[in-house]
Amino acid sequence: MNGFVPLLAKEFLEIRRTWRLWVVPGILAFFAVTGPIMALLTPRLLASMAAQQPGVVITVPDPTAVDAYAQFVKGLTQMVLLALIIGGGGLVSGERASGTAIMILTKPVSRAAFILSKLVAELVLLLVATTLTTVVTLLVTRALFPPVPAAPLFAAVAIWLVQAGLVVSAMVFFSASFRSRGGAAGAGLAFVMVLLLLSMWPAAERYSFVGLTAAIANALRGGGLWWGWPVGTAMVGMVGFAVAATVVFRGKEI
Repeated sequence: MNGFVPLLAKEFLEIRRTWRLWVVPGILAFFAVTGPIMALLTPRLLASMAAQQPGVVITVPDPTAVDAYAQFVKGLTQMVLLALIIGGGGLVSGERASGTAIMILTKPVSRAAFILSKLVAELVLLLVATTLTTVVTLLVTRALFPPVPAAPLFAAVAIWLVQAGLVVSAMVFFSASFRSRGGAAGAGLAFVMVLLLLSMWPAAERYSFVGLTAAIANALRGGGLWWGWPVGTAMVGMVGFAVAATVVFRGKEI
């Protein structure tokens, strides 16, 4: 892979100087702070709404730190994954459309290095941002609720990172396959929808990465660690998407 290190340095420089530094980390930070606050305020808001409706009684259990963790993880599995799909649509196609890919690939660098540098840079940004914001949500939660073990939060977030890594890898593949950002993003959304449909099949949910969402919820509840198959197959899927992206991109006209 000629030129991988310089290309990776270029990706980190772009992340530091462009919107990529703020979008996903910003969304993560938002949910890290607001998740525990929403968990604390939601029962009070529901009680206030019920008080305005005569005869309506809403009974909500007192919120706990686990509810705060769940709010943060819910943001990860919904809005953050959506941001990864939308933003990931232009990882490769954006450079092809702007013409910068031509300038880069006329230098002594390989197309495999071009693809893998983008994948590694996105995964590093995601790992660092998620780790920092998980610590933030833990600190905010402990400031608002009696402390409870943090292990379920860390386990759920770790499994989510695998899921997010799979989505990023898929988006690199789709972005290498389509010339337009919209086409790549649409393919990413279709991929997630297919996973949601397949999750209704118990065997697929238990023995493939289709079950990652269920494994996240199970880890957050402190359930048994049956996530081996979903995580293992997701790792294989990440490698598969990376290889497929490299193969597809080699055959594309720049």
